[in-house]
Amino acid sequence: MEIPFSDPVLIFASVMVLILVAPLMARKLRLPEIVGLLLAGMIFGPYGFGLIARDATIRLLGEVGLLMIMFLAGLEIDLHQVRRNRLHSIVFGLITFLIPLAVGTGLAIWIMALTVPTAVLLSSMYSSHTLLTFPSVAKLGLTRSRAVTTTIGGTIITDTLALLVLAVIASSVEGDASLQFWLRLGATMTLYVVAVIVLLPRIGRWFLREVASDETVAFVFVLAVTFLSAYLAHVAGLEPIIGAFLAGLTLNSLIPEKSSLMARLHFTGNALFIPFFLLSVGMLVNVELLFQGTKAWVVIGVMTVTALVTKWLAAVISGFFLRYSRQESLLIYGMSVNQAAATLAAALVGYEVGLFSDEIITGTIVMIGITCFVGPLVTERAGKKLAEARDSELKDPGTLPSRVLIPVINKDSAADLLDVAMYLRDNESHEPMYPIHVIPDGPDAEAHVARGEELLAHMVVRSLAAHVPVTPLTTVDVNVSSGILRAVRENRVSTLVMGWDGHQRSRSHIFGRILDLVVNGTPRQILVNRLVQPVNTMKRIWFVLPPLAEREVGFPEAVGTIKQLAAQCGTAMIVYGSPSFPEKGWSYIRRARPEVGVELRRYESWLGLVQSFGQELSATDWVILFSARLGGIAWNPKGDRLPGVLSRRHGQCNLSVLYSASERLLAASSGDERNGGGLGIGVFSPERTILDGDYREVDTLVRDALRCIPDAEGQVPERLARQLIDIAKGEPVRLMSGVILLHCHASEVSQSTVMMAVSRHGISLEKVPDVSRIVIILVDPLGQEPGDHLAALGKIAGAIRTPGLVEKLHTARKFEDLLEE
Repeated sequence: MEIPFSDPVLIFASVMVLILVAPLMARKLRLPEIVGLLLAGMIFGPYGFGLIARDATIRLLGEVGLLMIMFLAGLEIDLHQVRRNRLHSIVFGLITFLIPLAVGTGLAIWIMALTVPTAVLLSSMYSSHTLLTFPSVAKLGLTRSRAVTTTIGGTIITDTLALLVLAVIASSVEGDASLQFWLRLGATMTLYVVAVIVLLPRIGRWFLREVASDETVAFVFVLAVTFLSAYLAHVAGLEPIIGAFLAGLTLNSLIPEKSSLMARLHFTGNALFIPFFLLSVGMLVNVELLFQGTKAWVVIGVMTVTALVTKWLAAVISGFFLRYSRQESLLIYGMSVNQAAATLAAALVGYEVGLFSDEIITGTIVMIGITCFVGPLVTERAGKKLAEARDSELKDPGTLPSRVLIPVINKDSAADLLDVAMYLRDNESHEPMYPIHVIPDGPDAEAHVARGEELLAHMVVRSLAAHVPVTPLTTVDVNVSSGILRAVRENRVSTLVMGWDGHQRSRSHIFGRILDLVVNGTPRQILVNRLVQPVNTMKRIWFVLPPLAEREVGFPEAVGTIKQLAAQCGTAMIVYGSPSFPEKGWSYIRRARPEVGVELRRYESWLGLVQSFGQELSATDWVILFSARLGGIAWNPKGDRLPGVLSRRHGQCNLSVLYSASERLLAASSGDERNGGGLGIGVFSPERTILDGDYREVDTLVRDALRCIPDAEGQVPERLARQLIDIAKGEPVRLMSGVILLHCHASEVSQSTVMMAVSRHGISLEKVPDVSRIVIILVDPLGQEPGDHLAALGKIAGAIRTPGLVEKLHTARKFEDLLEE
């Protein structure tokens, strides 16, 4: 047998074995999987046992893997958050470019005695970085966190600037830094970026709507345009990684996070191409070069230390200016310290033009290996702590589980309804979805059950392809509507997603007999849909609110539902409200999560609503009407006729009607919230609230807060104080960023007592990843029923999450400030 392997089948089989075994071994050694693949490349590559050569095939698949990393990074990024936090990306991008460039240039001239052009080119290698650890972040569910978004945006800025430095240095050495060169480079780059941003979304939307017959065709189309975009970037004078990232950004809104197409792209990249890239990087590391003289050691030491230290400084300084927590700064460092793609490009170009020596090339390879080892370790540790902090946030025990029921009748509408249901599903939910087919009882019911199971089988396959759990239900009942309503009760469903053909059978029905019976037969949230276009091709969602919509009990939940749809579909959101819609309602819609771009408009009258915006509607618009059931505050008879009118006049666009929950599903909510008070401060009282406190230690804060429940001698109950301080240092509950809860049972109180203290400085606790400025204390009497304690916890959790309350607590000087609108 030849070594290295020459048989293509054996080469591929060997690589697949390494991709399988290396991550498993890394887990046993408690190392990130990425590190396992890098070490496998080192051990079995040309500088290890030499079993596998880094030939053209490995380099090709490695390049494909790198492009997939950049493409998936662009695809996963939350564009709404990028727009909102674009200043953060710019700040980090400039800092992580300038610090390594300045420090590296000075050290290269001083210690390594390099010329200025060589030193600048070498330092530009430190400035760039590769998102090598993005797959690890994605597995932890942190792709939409602000630290990751900032790092991704900063990567594009620093890599582009580093590649521009490379072009300038290489052109100046080759004598081609003329004005004509700069004009040509600027023109081609501008033309390319504009063409991708303008043309690619339009081509993609047209193809997915008109041509793509299934997910396989869509998958091939996405990969084709991604790699074509990467190649055209190279033609325009940019690196292919920039082109792949731009392709991901422009296709972002067309490929929702919870879709089978997204799942296929992730599976292909994470299971095959990205591991190939990691193995190819590991194969570059030649350990033998470390033993070929002291000069190589000096170069390796300077380069490696400079890269590690300057990237750490950039992450820490950026985190300080942007007010990020320590773990967020460490996550940024772990993602940005990895050197690979742009670094290799600069090293090879510098070597070819005669600026870099063999020692620098050796140092580059070793630096890549060390940074690619350190980066995954830091990313894994910081990411896990952030994920644990996110998962430990207190959930409201009074809410229904996030369960979606999808009644289906025929195969044609099933796929679209399932997509809508997947978009509505809570990101953190582990609950399955419930597609259901109801068969009216009769002599041929068994035959209909068999056909129903076949129909649901398609939905099960589609759901599992998107990694969404599903529980299909087939049931026989007296009629379809009673079967659906029974399933809602038995499975504690929170939302129904139903289909409608757009026809009104009579003036006495809004949709039809079955749908009307379901709408009026359950208080749960219902979304009735007439879908004529793929929902992932929508550009705008029109959310139409009737007069008094803000006074409906389920209004906050409805706003969150529509914003979730807009976030998943990547669409703009236009909210159409009545002339009397209050500013407080507008403010709530803007602040409600998830964060999406919202444009607020007012119609002149409810009667002229159809004419007021009907001329603007197109096939890429999705109209969602907020409606109330008979007897609701916002109900009116004209609103019941509106779905039929819009369906007849605008048959080319999607139309949905959202019925909010007509009973309070949060058992622990306060009366102020129910009546639209919105501040949720009824949980707290002025005599037990300390605002703008001068606290830096939790001991002092707790003792001051407990002054409202003195002991028999009028002093702070010391035993209770020590108990709460121990809880703060050992097991605090993190309600949200900057807010912690301490709760216990004690004999010092005879009823539930809630206290709150706000520190202007913030308090650092070992078990909390960020600084805590708001401390809430709940003390319940001994022997209290567990349900009452959970209800109190839920009441606090619901109150503190009221939009705007935390911000007011940070700035308030007296309790009356919290009551101001």
